[in-house]
Amino acid sequence: MFTTQSSSKSTLAEILSCVLLLFLMSQISIPLQHVPITLQSLGVMLIGLKFSRRTAFYSVLTYLSLGAAGLPIFADFSGGYHIFLGPTGGYLVGFLAAVIVMSKVNELLNSKCGPLMRNSLSCLAGTAMIYICGVSWLAIYVGLKQAAMVGFLPFILSGLVKVFLLVAALQYLKK
Repeated sequence: MFTTQSSSKSTLAEILSCVLLLFLMSQISIPLQHVPITLQSLGVMLIGLKFSRRTAFYSVLTYLSLGAAGLPIFADFSGGYHIFLGPTGGYLVGFLAAVIVMSKVNELLNSKCGPLMRNSLSCLAGTAMIYICGVSWLAIYVGLKQAAMVGFLPFILSGLVKVFLLVAALQYLKK
């Protein structure tokens, strides 16, 4: 009984820490038309790499739920369910899809390659999920071509830099 209760407290602490991380990362923002550049995706990748599938999933779900309930925890201290109905809603939903995909990629590649390659591919797969969900939803507002132009192309370089920095930092910290 004690172990289960202790484990539950530990998992809850991890989830709350992840929610706080996502909140803080979302406030580091460069506003652009339709979709701002934030560090949320970096937080999502870190959570997807360092926590179990269950903890990662519930962390992102809790973050999204709190934001949907109106807590100002999304970019620029915004919140409310209407954010999910706006142009950036798909990216937020993509965060949840990303941690699921990252976990699966890690699981599939666990015995096939080293941590550097596994983490890199996992982050790239998670980032791809965020873009697929985000651009698909944004296309409802501005059309697919324009969604790709404003919701994907400006983020390619910054997305790759985030993946590289995160994976490099994790490798360095491992030593």
